[in-house]
Amino acid sequence: MPAQCPVIVRAPRIYTSFRPTKFVEALTILGDYVVYAGNATEAARIGRDLARSISCGKPRLLEFDGVAAPGFVDAHLHIQGIGVYKHSIKLNDAESLDDLLRRVAEEADRFNEWVIGRGWDQDKLGTWPTRFDLDEVVRDKPVVLMRVCGHAAVLNTRAMEILGYLESDSPLIDKGCNGEPTGIVYEELAERAYHEAVRSLDALRLVVDGLNELAKNGITLAGAMDVEEHALRGLILAWHSGLMAPRLRVYLSRKLFEKLYSAGFVPSFGGPQFRIMGVKIYMDGSLGARTAWLRRPYSDDEKNSGKQLLASKEVYEIARKASEWRLDVAAHAIGDAAILEALRGYDMAGCRCRIEHASLAPRDVIDKLATLGVRVAVQPRFLISDWWAVERLGAERTRWLYPFRTMLSRGVILGFSSDAPVEPLNPLEGVYAAVTRGALLPHSKEEALDVETALYLYTGGAAQVLNEPRAGCLEPGCYGDVVVLSEDPLSTDIEDIPRISVTATLVGGELVWEKR
Repeated sequence: MPAQCPVIVRAPRIYTSFRPTKFVEALTILGDYVVYAGNATEAARIGRDLARSISCGKPRLLEFDGVAAPGFVDAHLHIQGIGVYKHSIKLNDAESLDDLLRRVAEEADRFNEWVIGRGWDQDKLGTWPTRFDLDEVVRDKPVVLMRVCGHAAVLNTRAMEILGYLESDSPLIDKGCNGEPTGIVYEELAERAYHEAVRSLDALRLVVDGLNELAKNGITLAGAMDVEEHALRGLILAWHSGLMAPRLRVYLSRKLFEKLYSAGFVPSFGGPQFRIMGVKIYMDGSLGARTAWLRRPYSDDEKNSGKQLLASKEVYEIARKASEWRLDVAAHAIGDAAILEALRGYDMAGCRCRIEHASLAPRDVIDKLATLGVRVAVQPRFLISDWWAVERLGAERTRWLYPFRTMLSRGVILGFSSDAPVEPLNPLEGVYAAVTRGALLPHSKEEALDVETALYLYTGGAAQVLNEPRAGCLEPGCYGDVVVLSEDPLSTDIEDIPRISVTATLVGGELVWEKR
């Protein structure tokens, strides 16, 4: 809840914005908003005058030793997924199939119904896991293990039976040489399995756990993507119960949106703390699973150009329906073919909507993004995770993977995000990746950003993608959302940026998390 009596925030340095970078020594916050940013004496005077005028006693003073800045804004994450990940079997660092199976066997007993895991990568394991592998360690409970990207999953036989996948002829179910399902499923079938498993967990607990993780990482505003019914119930309950500390802007799943639209009711309600903003759709899959839709085949799989999940006419129709409720559209589009197809749909609808990821974006794609004025949410941490990119795409195309500097120079509206739990939530890891270019540095060094620009994209830039001009800044009229850092990222060695810690997080002048 916002502060009802004035709050004075003091620190050795308080950045009020980046790009251009400005800083002060004190803030006065009333309600949700900054009313003064400047010197400490004037901030205290204004605070006293305001307190006297509204008869609330004395203003509260919050004084910090660290460097303060606008709270981080994450334009694209999965709030329930972050909560689920806390309770899941963590497989991100599983180095072999035996390692994965050992972890599942050791932890399966703590799940009452569905066994849930996430984070495996077949390139690290050296092979794709199968249902037969999982059956060796868990037979009596359904198991769903989501790939790190969220666009593929492996299920055991029990899970396949419950979901009716063994008898299905869907092309999204992988079949072995003998035509028998292997347990690997893709896209909406992987998503369906995951959500079926998640429904066995408490929605409010998952959402609150996710919100707490945001606060610990200094994130004060986030775009919660692909929200299904189970998650929406938890979010609304958290909001009405006063348990929602960081602000959320919700993008419903297409399935939920279509269900509500057919019923003649789409809940486009909310306020500064919580608001339903739009609908999330999928144009393709992921580069890691080779399901991102490319104009040319994969360099390491020459018969495969990925999967097209929607056509431009469908995008147009969804955008048209969303506009009736004044809702935004966010289209997941990783491959260059997927981005262009989404843009064709947006162009037909006259929609200046969002593109999520825009991972492979050669110059002609970038120019189209700029011309149509769409907003683009990108994930810089992928620069570290996509260590296989050159093999998968070839050196020529890798040059245009995550081309942030060119996007900015051509006028693309750009903001940073994590896509958590796909990638770590910590914004400073994203800043570090954008500056150093991670595994892709030799092939795209021209796209490296300076620290100031990266911080802007994780504050003001991401706020622009979310259509929130009051976020990502600490000038008068901005939200009183503050992150306090142990060190100044603008004067810290680049290699030390990921090790900077969040020491406090304020939302609307209220302390919602503090390191102890």
